[in-house]
Amino acid sequence: MLIKKILLSLLILIAATSAAQAAEQKAEPSFAERKANLSEISAIRVGYGAGTIRIVVDMTKKVDFTESYVENPSRIIIDLKNSWLSPTVQREIELKSLAAKKIRVAQFNPTTVRLVIESMAEIKPFHLDGGPKGHRFIIDVGNADFKPNPEVNNSKPNDNAELKAKQDAELKAKQDAELKARQDAELKARQDAELKAKQDAELKARQDAELKARQDAELKARQDAELKARQDAELKARQDAELKAKQDAELKAKQEAELKAKQEAELKAQQDAELKARQDAELKAQQEAELKAQQERERELERREQELARREQELKEQQERELKEKQERELKEKQERELKAKQERERELEKREKELEKREKELKEKQERELKKQQEREKKEKLEREIKEQREREKALKEKEKQERRDKKNKDKKDDSDDKSKEVDTPFTELEEDLDKITALEGKKIVIDPGHGGNDAGAIGPTGVMEKNVTLKVSLELKRMLEAEGAEVILTRETDRTVSEKGAKASDIEELGARCDVANRNKADIFISIHADSFTRPEARGTTGYYYSKSTTGRGQKLADCIRRNLVEQLGTPSRGTQPCNFYVVKHTDMPATLIELGFISNKEEEKLLDSKEGVKKAAQGILDGIEDYFG
Repeated sequence: MLIKKILLSLLILIAATSAAQAAEQKAEPSFAERKANLSEISAIRVGYGAGTIRIVVDMTKKVDFTESYVENPSRIIIDLKNSWLSPTVQREIELKSLAAKKIRVAQFNPTTVRLVIESMAEIKPFHLDGGPKGHRFIIDVGNADFKPNPEVNNSKPNDNAELKAKQDAELKAKQDAELKARQDAELKARQDAELKAKQDAELKARQDAELKARQDAELKARQDAELKARQDAELKARQDAELKAKQDAELKAKQEAELKAKQEAELKAQQDAELKARQDAELKAQQEAELKAQQERERELERREQELARREQELKEQQERELKEKQERELKEKQERELKAKQERERELEKREKELEKREKELKEKQERELKKQQEREKKEKLEREIKEQREREKALKEKEKQERRDKKNKDKKDDSDDKSKEVDTPFTELEEDLDKITALEGKKIVIDPGHGGNDAGAIGPTGVMEKNVTLKVSLELKRMLEAEGAEVILTRETDRTVSEKGAKASDIEELGARCDVANRNKADIFISIHADSFTRPEARGTTGYYYSKSTTGRGQKLADCIRRNLVEQLGTPSRGTQPCNFYVVKHTDMPATLIELGFISNKEEEKLLDSKEGVKKAAQGILDGIEDYFG
C-alpha cells in the first residue's frame, strides 16, 4: 500500500512538472516565433526641407502606432506596435534644427518599438508603401528652421557625383546586408544555444528527479518487503488488525488523493486568479498610461487653445487700438475727406465697425464698383469725345457772342457817360437791355458754398495746401465771373471763417445746416458746394460731381453732370463721373444742388494745379461754363 502511495505521488509530481514546462513553453514563445509575426524596423533616415523635418522609418509592413506628448523636457513619443528593432539601426540621431534636437529609438517591449523626438512642434505621421523594406512610416515635424544636413546632400549632383553616390549606396547596401546576415546568424546561433542549454538542463533535472524517485521507491519497496516478511509470522494473529489498518490506509489514501486534487484545483484557481489579476493590473496600468497620455494631450491642447485665445485677444486689442487710432486720425483729418455730411459719416462709421469681418468682401465689391465706374467713365468719355467737336463749335460761337456783347456793353457804357442827350441815351439803354437778355444767367440767383473754413481746414495736400483756401479762391473768382454775366451770387462765406453763428463751438450738423439755410432763405435757383478730394493713396486723381438722387427737383444730376464735364475740359483732370450721394448740403437744400470735387489735393500734381492762379481761373471757368450749359 505504501508503494502505491509513493508511485502515485511520483506520477503526480512528474505530471505537474511536465504541465509547468508545457505552460512555460506555451506562455513564452521563442524570439524566432515572435519575429515571424512582427514588422522589422531596418533603418531610420532624416531629411530637411523648407521649414520641416521628415523622419523616414523603413519597415517590412504597416503597423499601428500611438503618439503622445511629454513635458520637462518637451518630447514627442511614438510607439510602433507589432514591430522589432534591427540591431543595425542607429539608436540616437542628432537633428540640426531649433524645433527638434534629437531622435532616440529602442525596443520598448517584446512587440513595441518606441521613438522619442525631443521637440514639441506639430507632427504629421503617416504610412507610405515602398522603400528598401517594402514599407515606410513618415513623420513630418513642422515649424523647423531649415538647416542643411551635412550627412544628406540636398543639392543636385553632377553625373560623376551621381555615379559615386550610386556606387557608395550599393556598397553600403551590400555591407549592411552582410552585416545583417552575420548578426542574424549570430543571434540565431546564440538563441539556439540558449534554447538547447535550457532544454538540456530541464531534461537533466527531470531525469535526476525520476532516478531519485525510482531509487527511493525501490528502497522503500525493499524495506517494506523485509518488514512484510517479519510481519508474515504474526499475520494470522494480526489479520483483523491488518484488515482494519488496510481499510484505514485505503480510506486515508482516498482522502489524501481527494485532498491533493482539491489542493491542485485550488492552486490552479489561485494561479488563474493571480494571472487574471496580473493581466487586469497590466491592462489597468496600460489604460492609466493611455488616460494620462490623453490627459497630457488634452492639457497641451487646452494650453494651445489658451495661447490661441490669448493671441486672438491681443490681435483683437491691437485691431481695436488700430481702429481707434484710425478713427481718431480720420476725425483729425476729416478736412482731407470729400464728404462732411452726417449721413456720409454715419455710413463711414458703419463701414469701419464692420470692416474687420467684411474687409475682403468690401475690397471685392470696391474693385467691382471701380471696374464698373471705369467702364462707365470710358463709355461716357467716348460719348463725350464724339460730341466734343460739336460742343467746341457751340462754345466758340457762344464765346464769340459773349465777347461781342461785352465789347458792345463797354462801348455803350462809354457812350453813356459822354452823351448827355436823353434822345441819344434812350436807344442805347434799350440796346443794352436787349443784350443783357441774351445771357442765360441774367437774374439767376446762385449760392456758392466754399467748403470748410475757420477751424475746419479740410484736406491738406502733400506740401501743406489746405482745402479751405482752395475752395475760397475758386468761389471768389467764380463769383466775379458770374456777376459779370448778370447773375446774383451769394457766398456762404467770403473769408476764412465758419458759417454757423456758433463758430468753432458748432457741431458738424449745425455748420452744414447753416450753409443750407443760406440757400433756402435766399430762395436760390441753384446751390453749388465746392470741395477738393483726398485719399490715402497719393496716385488717386480726377474730378467728380455728386447729387442727391431723391431730390424733389430732379435736376441735381443734370447740374452736377454739366459742371463736372466742363471742369474736366478746363483742368484736364480725369473724369470720375457723376455719382449719387447722401451728402447733407445737397440733401437739405430746396433747389437743384451739387457738390463738386475739383480734384485730389492729396495728389501732388493736382494739389499744385489747384493752388496756382491758372488752376483757380480754369476751375472757375469750368464751373461757369457748366452753369451756362445747365441754364442754356
